[in-house]
Amino acid sequence: MAAHIRLARWAEDHPHTSNAVLMTMGLVLTVFLFLIALNDPFSWWSTLACAVPLYFRRAAPVATAYALGALAVVSLLAFNVATIALCIWAVPCVMYTVAMRAATGARRSVLVAALIGSAVFGFTSRDWFLGVLGEYTTPQWIAVGTMFAFIAAAFVMVSFLMGDLARERRRRREQLEDRARRLQIEREQEVRLAAQDERARIAREMHDVVAHSLSVVIAQADGARYAAASDPKVATETLGTIADTARGSLTEMRKLLGVLRTEDGTGTAPIPQLGQIGHLVESVRGAGLPVEYQVSGEARLSTGAELTLYRVVQEALTNVLKHAWQASSVRIVIEHRPEFSWVEITNNGVKGACRAPGAGQGLQGLRERVSLYGGRLTAGPHPDRQDVFMVRATLPTEER
Repeated sequence: MAAHIRLARWAEDHPHTSNAVLMTMGLVLTVFLFLIALNDPFSWWSTLACAVPLYFRRAAPVATAYALGALAVVSLLAFNVATIALCIWAVPCVMYTVAMRAATGARRSVLVAALIGSAVFGFTSRDWFLGVLGEYTTPQWIAVGTMFAFIAAAFVMVSFLMGDLARERRRRREQLEDRARRLQIEREQEVRLAAQDERARIAREMHDVVAHSLSVVIAQADGARYAAASDPKVATETLGTIADTARGSLTEMRKLLGVLRTEDGTGTAPIPQLGQIGHLVESVRGAGLPVEYQVSGEARLSTGAELTLYRVVQEALTNVLKHAWQASSVRIVIEHRPEFSWVEITNNGVKGACRAPGAGQGLQGLRERVSLYGGRLTAGPHPDRQDVFMVRATLPTEER
């Protein structure tokens, strides 16, 4: 890091110490370059008195400006001593600090007072500048006073405008820093929300893939256990069905994990469509539940909407296996219309005991899926028959 950058950072981190060092250096240079040659005790004491407020320039810039101006004017009017050697660098420093750090009203009042002081300085020059010429005329006094007043006012205005420009730069820098902080916070929030959405999506996929297959496996295992005592052949066939179901679930799980591990999206995702509902129905029938399946019309849904409709049927059948395995009738009706497609799954086993534990997130996940495609899902007792449980989902038609 460059030395001047380190020095600037140190001055910014230690404002009062750096100001004291700077003012002391300016005072020493003033003493050695100007006051020794003059050999005037009033100039010494006036300069030292005017230098005292400068050490509070960063802590109280407005008070420092008024104190410096008052002491300089008193020295000029009372002792006929113009502390020009000090003021030539101290006034610009103070005005710069006031313009940069003070409030708007205080800045304006200090500027007006400084311009008035410049006029006083200019028009009292007859006592310490024109006096060396002996006699002088009024026009000479006016011309010289106007020139000095203009020069002093120029020093004041230039330093004030530089401080005002620095104030504007600092304000813009703070705005940019604040904007950068807010953008960083927004990015972090977006990342958290994206991660939360992704976790929810993965949880839905895991639930849909695992819960159904395990429910089928549990139902078939229960049937095989009861059949083993009376008909070992049936039990053997059921165990084979369990193995096939488990292998299919394992295959889907591997595909899903492949998608999660692949960053470029080249993995193969388990995306079952409506045509595979028949296989889903057969697996449930193999678990011992009578399922009636009916479909009409031609599907006009997008790929994602078809997957959602498939998941609705899968979750409903999974819940039947878990909670309504004693049902004597399970019915699936799918109808495709030009404006929308709907599916309805009903069963009459609402009083059955739960045979497999669950977290209760399946229907909630389905509602989220369906709502993403502008659809609606309802689940509960049938309006006409309280002993029948119904799941119904409607999805609007979308272009493929």
